[in-house]
Amino acid sequence: MLLNHIVLRNFRNYINCEVDFSKPVNLIVGGNAQGKTSLLEAIYFLCTAESHRATHDAELIRHHESG
Repeated sequence: MLLNHIVLRNFRNYINCEVDFSKPVNLIVGGNAQGKTSLLEAIYFLCTAESHRATHDAELIRHHESG
């Protein structure tokens, strides 16, 4: 599977985020608590329909957010 683009809306600490990926390799870098793991968790969730951290899917969603 090749992932070219992902859109995150109200997922973990992301309110609205779009990421474009390119071949052959993408590096995800940033400081602490900037959302690197959340982005990887979103990709994992997309592939497996389950979280590697959250017990319930509701933990992944930012409730009462607009956007």
